[in-house]
Amino acid sequence: MTSFNYTAVNDMGRRVRGVVAADNELDLEARLKQIGLDLIAAREVRVKKSSGSSRIRLKDIIILCMHLEQLDRAGVPLHDALADVRDSSESVKLRDVLTGVYESVKNGEILSRALAAYPRVFNDVFIGLITAGEKTGNLSVSFAHLAEHLKWTAEIRRKVKKATRYPLVLLLVISAVITTLMVFVVPKLVDFIISQGFSLPWHTRALIATSYAFQHYWYLILGLPVIFFAGINVFYRMSDLFAYRMDAFILKWPLIGPVIRKIDMARFTHFFSVMFNSGIDMLDSLEAAKGVVSNRVLKESVALVKTNVTEGSSLTSSLRLSNQFPTLVIRMFKVGEDSGNMSEALENINFFYTREVNDAVEAMTGAIQPILTVVMGVLIFWVIAAVFGPLYDSFSKMKF
Repeated sequence: MTSFNYTAVNDMGRRVRGVVAADNELDLEARLKQIGLDLIAAREVRVKKSSGSSRIRLKDIIILCMHLEQLDRAGVPLHDALADVRDSSESVKLRDVLTGVYESVKNGEILSRALAAYPRVFNDVFIGLITAGEKTGNLSVSFAHLAEHLKWTAEIRRKVKKATRYPLVLLLVISAVITTLMVFVVPKLVDFIISQGFSLPWHTRALIATSYAFQHYWYLILGLPVIFFAGINVFYRMSDLFAYRMDAFILKWPLIGPVIRKIDMARFTHFFSVMFNSGIDMLDSLEAAKGVVSNRVLKESVALVKTNVTEGSSLTSSLRLSNQFPTLVIRMFKVGEDSGNMSEALENINFFYTREVNDAVEAMTGAIQPILTVVMGVLIFWVIAAVFGPLYDSFSKMKF
């Protein structure tokens, strides 16, 4: 089939543009007729697989869920709701996907199966929640839970990016300052000191050696860290054992480890809450929530929780055995189990972890920034002491 860039008109007279695969223009016109569009113009195009402009953002999926929830609550038929959302979407790629979903639903396919045909856009968790909504007959609740979960995920990503952006920029600035000092500034100062025949202390000799290394081997000094981290990334993707040990090692880091633990535990509890409140049983909710945990050590602990629950243990005792959840969180789960009101308990747990993640990210940022500032100060003090120390010693020995 060939991809066509088409311009069509819907039943309301609005123009719709998109990309659809068809055998020829006649086949394209027939396909568009099936979904209520009249073809105006079409041209053959070569669709770029990695086009950034056609990328489906998380924001697009959130808007999709919100619109489908509102239309479903208003009693709009599903295929009409899909057509409306498709026409109003700003993403060309998403419009193309929704065109295929609309065509499948209109031909009698259920929504979950129509969405499952696009696994790169709608993952297993998304399909699972839609399937639960179809079973209960309340898709609007599933769309509402999906929208809330995706907004929460987007907010967590935003906070993590905001927390890491400044330290990374400061680290790059420090690297640039070090390189500039060692390659351009220090050699001229050192040449002057040596030409005067001053006695050189150990910290001045260390500065000279460092400057020499930067001048002659800068490509190794700057390149080796890049190669090192790239190698770790490759091994992390290729070896499960290496990835597991790396995840366990990261959890032990003083500043980053606690933040990663709290973020992953927040993801688990939040998504478990979404699944459980959507009518999915506890075991399936645990299995689905395990998929949103990124650290392999913590993922293994969640799998252990599910195994213990499957064997008849209570959720509270299983969480306690995992040794990954704070006592306060386990107490909240226990209250929910004992009272039979797990939904309220999960809301309290989500509130607890949201606050914990915010505090942990702010604490990490507040600790990293002063550390990098101190590193910069020590570096500058070293250069000043190494250059002006011999000058001061020489002047103090002079007799007038």
